[in-house]
Amino acid sequence: MLHNLGRVVATAALAAAVPHHQITALLDRHAQGDWGDLDADDKAANDEAARTGDGRLFSSYNTPDYGKIWIITNDIRGEGEGPITTVLFPDDY
Repeated sequence: MLHNLGRVVATAALAAAVPHHQITALLDRHAQGDWGDLDADDKAANDEAARTGDGRLFSSYNTPDYGKIWIITNDIRGEGEGPITTVLFPDDY
């Protein structure tokens, strides 16, 4: 299952701290439906949103070098300006 991530942006703090190739690896996981370190309910909510196109996709990855990184895809159906995926540290939210 590959999801359209649309436009991808990262917060300034994350972009300054995390190498591009590691961000890309996490984005690939997110696009493939690997939601990372979420509980079963959150994973099920993502699966439902991915299936129906309603809602958003949220992934959380605990990385050894950079701590927790979140990826959020909004407007997955593309009804507004299309999907927008943001990569961020939880503190940036």
